[in-house]
Amino acid sequence: MNARLQSIIDDARKAWTAERAGGRAKITVTLDTSSIARGAEQTIAAIKEVAAKKSLDIDIGITGSWGLCWAEPTLTVRTAAGTRTVLYANVTADRVEELLEKTVVEGGDLPSLAVGVVEGNATAAIPLLSEHPFMQGQVRRLMANLGTTDPENIDHYLAHGGYEGLGRAFEMDAEAIVKEVLDSGLGGRAGGGFPAGRKWDFLRTATAEPRYLVCNADEGDPGAWVNRVLMEGDPQLIVEGMLIAALAANARWGYIYLRYEYPLAVRRMQLAVDQARQKGLLGENILGTGKDFDLIVFKGAGAYVCGEETGLINSIDGYRGMPRIKPPFPAQAGLWNKPTNVNNVESYA
Repeated sequence: MNARLQSIIDDARKAWTAERAGGRAKITVTLDTSSIARGAEQTIAAIKEVAAKKSLDIDIGITGSWGLCWAEPTLTVRTAAGTRTVLYANVTADRVEELLEKTVVEGGDLPSLAVGVVEGNATAAIPLLSEHPFMQGQVRRLMANLGTTDPENIDHYLAHGGYEGLGRAFEMDAEAIVKEVLDSGLGGRAGGGFPAGRKWDFLRTATAEPRYLVCNADEGDPGAWVNRVLMEGDPQLIVEGMLIAALAANARWGYIYLRYEYPLAVRRMQLAVDQARQKGLLGENILGTGKDFDLIVFKGAGAYVCGEETGLINSIDGYRGMPRIKPPFPAQAGLWNKPTNVNNVESYA
């Protein structure tokens, strides 16, 4: 692996280990659009107020969605020893004092609000979270970090395997990356299922320069919040995926196109890009590899038709968001009539 990247990852893991070994109980609140609508910000304020009133020495953090939108506000309580973590649901501001008294002060549980044990031993009153009916049968891949890491802290992502895929990609040529993606069977996640590797190869073999990548995060269907959950809960996953695609296709610039109606997703994606750039993972001569790639977060006005790739491209170009006639396809003439590849959030993630 690239030595500079390995050093960045090692530092992040050390920071995560030190955070876990802090000797204090930690309350981690789910903070995304759904939980905010159910009062999560008020819950955090109540935690701070009760902690100050009772002189509790605790850490307070945030995380992405567990997927339990019906149970928000949700939060986890990790013991001071770091050996047990329990997920609690419906923790509105008026229930905070009772919860902290039972868990932090007395060192016990509050079964009436508990969903399940995330790590540590289960009890007769609180089973393992994996045994909860909602969780049974789930295999969390893209959502693996949600509920564990802080989406606003790139070091948390790095400490949980983040950018290791990029490290492997640095050791491969563009053709080998494309072949691995093709062999994986990864297809477009927006409905068509077109092989992602073939799209990347079309861009790789294009003759014009510069080449562009676009992440279609314009989620127009009402209630279709899969992309929003990922952008709010683990934005670095998308940044890393686009970096790998850039190596495969020799792209210089990337755009993340999302609708302005997702203010938290916009803020977290921009923060993720900024933090990646600060680590040297974006920009010119990335980590001394000689590779150049940077990302721009582009806010769309919310037109449903911009979910179609050429309508989206027109929007970034500064025109009315209307689909173009094909051919030419974006891989030949996309953004500013230059070769362009468009994949959606899940494909890059």
